[in-house]
Amino acid sequence: MLYAGVAETNITPPPDVWLSGYVARAAPAVGVHDELYARALVLDDGKVRLALVAADLIGLDDDLVTTIRAGIAVALDMSVTAIMVHCTHTHSAPCTKSYRDIGKRDETYNTLLCRKLIGVARQAADDLQPAHLTYGEAPAQIGVNRRQTLADGSVALGRNYAGITLPTVQTLCVSSTDGRTIAQLFSHACHPTTLESDNRLISADWCGSAVTHLKARFEREGAETGLAADALPICLQGCCGDIDPLRRGTWEAVTENGRIVADAAHTARWNAHGRMQEGLSAAEITVSLPTQSVVDLSEQNGTGRSSFDKKVRAQTQNAATETVEPNVSVPFTIQRLTLGSVHLLGFPAEMFAAYQQDFSSQSELPVIALSFVNGCVGYLPTAAEHERGGYEVSEAPHYYRTGILTPQCEAIVRAAAYELLGIESIGSPDLSPLPPI
Repeated sequence: MLYAGVAETNITPPPDVWLSGYVARAAPAVGVHDELYARALVLDDGKVRLALVAADLIGLDDDLVTTIRAGIAVALDMSVTAIMVHCTHTHSAPCTKSYRDIGKRDETYNTLLCRKLIGVARQAADDLQPAHLTYGEAPAQIGVNRRQTLADGSVALGRNYAGITLPTVQTLCVSSTDGRTIAQLFSHACHPTTLESDNRLISADWCGSAVTHLKARFEREGAETGLAADALPICLQGCCGDIDPLRRGTWEAVTENGRIVADAAHTARWNAHGRMQEGLSAAEITVSLPTQSVVDLSEQNGTGRSSFDKKVRAQTQNAATETVEPNVSVPFTIQRLTLGSVHLLGFPAEMFAAYQQDFSSQSELPVIALSFVNGCVGYLPTAAEHERGGYEVSEAPHYYRTGILTPQCEAIVRAAAYELLGIESIGSPDLSPLPPI
């Protein structure tokens, strides 16, 4: 028998914290537009207990991840390996990830945040009830590939309409024995950067808007459509490393982006398969990812050049070579939670969309691939995209305080993910980008 419990808690910080995600912000937040939340799902089949906590945050530093997972493990008497802590990556949340030159951590808030994330998992575990799972999908697209090739051949943040996107919403519904949905996990891949650097109001961006739309629909339709009175939507972020919203810059765009994803999640619930297997399992694999310095990259046939301002590029090179030795490996832990017949596959990185395509196409079971799980070391381009250079390859490492992940990282990560998914390695799939426009 499978048991499930869900809970949510408000994690909105004081209105004067520093927001994260944009280097252009020169001052703290000035208020709250919409509240931030953490939501938890705990599953137990009598042999294995799994916990997922998803938070409206840009990401988490390693020390916070360690504290949260250890606290949940003690509170719920479970293995750390079975605890997944995930962030939606909104760029209008406080500095819980220490980027260089982007805001400042508020330690009072972070201490309280850890307690709240541990507490919401405990609340979910205290409310376990018999349940079953269903999985469904529906089409939706709010984003566009952002790696645009310029006339001089360099890559800049822009719009590449021929580039890879992930035009799908995946959903995993948790229902009670009477058939009513008590929780709906839904995942879509698109940066929550509808709000740009001029915004100084706290917000969950389109992810929060999608949850708001679904909650309103749940309340409106309720029992007539098989929903529990307090059914809880839980938004998850897919492999959005190279996908930005098409509509940006206004609160109207936030609302519309959220509505589109919510409507697709609603359709996906109706498309959901029948009851799945109820067994649970969890596993992790930690690999070492090689890095190189910014200077090394710039010497390789011009790779890594973009429209980034020359002064900032110089600062990036200096900072990277001062703080990171060339060829230093970065630990990278990939986590799998198997819920019935669905894999949640979590990565501590801003994964490019091609990875999600690959894992989903090769696995016999549905794979919900997630970025920003248990921390984030930076962007993980494919080897083909690495050769094109651009912000994610050569510039973002400055803000992440790391060296540049090398092209060899793709094969290392893919092999570990295949092992976790039980996929026999069949050679390197073609993850080359489509011709840019």
